[in-house]
Amino acid sequence: MASSRLLRNARRLLIPLLLIVATVVLIWIFSFMKPTPPESQAEERTWPIRTVTLDSAARAPQLRLLGRVETPFQSTLTSAVTADVKAIPVLEGSPVRAGDVMVQLDPSEVELIVTQRQADVAELQAQRASELNQQRADRQFLEREKALVEIARRGLDREQRLSDSNFTSQSRIDQARQLLQTAELSLINRELAVANHQSRIQSLDARLERARSLLQQARLDLSRTDVVAPFDGVVTGIEVSPGERVRASEPLVSLYAIDQLEVRAQLPMRWTANAEQALASGRAMWATTALSGETYTLALERLSGQVNVGAGGVDGLFRFQGDQPPAALNRTLDLLLDLNARENTFSLPVSALYDESTVYKVIENRLMSVQVVLIGDRFEDGSQRLLVQSDQLSTGDQILATQLPNAINGLKVDVIRAEPDA
Repeated sequence: MASSRLLRNARRLLIPLLLIVATVVLIWIFSFMKPTPPESQAEERTWPIRTVTLDSAARAPQLRLLGRVETPFQSTLTSAVTADVKAIPVLEGSPVRAGDVMVQLDPSEVELIVTQRQADVAELQAQRASELNQQRADRQFLEREKALVEIARRGLDREQRLSDSNFTSQSRIDQARQLLQTAELSLINRELAVANHQSRIQSLDARLERARSLLQQARLDLSRTDVVAPFDGVVTGIEVSPGERVRASEPLVSLYAIDQLEVRAQLPMRWTANAEQALASGRAMWATTALSGETYTLALERLSGQVNVGAGGVDGLFRFQGDQPPAALNRTLDLLLDLNARENTFSLPVSALYDESTVYKVIENRLMSVQVVLIGDRFEDGSQRLLVQSDQLSTGDQILATQLPNAINGLKVDVIRAEPDA
């Protein structure tokens, strides 16, 4: 009975033990039969980029300037006389040709002055003619008065001879002497009149010249009652209205010459010496600007004689070449000024430059940094290009044109588009 109990206890323990062993065997079999996963290897990432192919050439950097249209021929016309405004045939903004009437003044008052001046001249001309006639008469009278003096002298001599012979009285001698003195006085007056004739003619000539000048001035004032344009231009302002009374020197109308337009633009101080040398040597510096869909060429004419307070450069004055554009005075324009061309220069997009002096050359799909010297900018087809120079670059090199935030030496890249150098 005891052995039977032991046998039953052994059976109870054997069954769990067999289950445990079977479980372990199954786990080992499953683990052995499990497929081995392939080993993963880390692959280097490749960055897609675009490049530009370099082409060495002589290129001129450009300066982008902001200019303002102006002209040295800007006039304000004033009234030459005191008169009423009769008519104003033009308005502000109207184009005018040289000689066109812009303001008409009432000429009535000036015409009266012209008539008075003509009368003054006629009167003095008559006085001068009368003086010439008087001169001819005085010269004839002079000869006769000389003869009368000679006759009176002979009469006195005769009376004195008779007195020596006691054939005449003292009273007759005194009478003869009185006649001689009277004749001599008349001769002296006539000689004085003849001698003063030239002075009187000169005085009349001076007065006549003055009267003629006043007449000419009055006629000039009459012609100025029609205020005309002194040159081809555009009216910028009308200061009076019809019916208004204006005084001499009062402003009437202002205008500027359309064929003398200039553009004032400030040149940075570091380029001022370059411009001065070009002007001194007679070498032209050209600029272009776009206006109303057309491109116009300008030449640097001269530099301003002063530097404005607080300015970072000197004003350059540019003159349009060829046809004048329809540009209003004081209009702002964008100018592109061509500087001296530099040999062995490369043109790159702005995105190719890193840290203002570094570009990356692509060699076997790897980046290699190259130090460059920035020469300037150039604007082509509405886009900005950078002009650089470097001894480490040559024609045909591929340069990174994509801005990568992690661009470093040796970075692996994949060129998806290559552009030619502009």
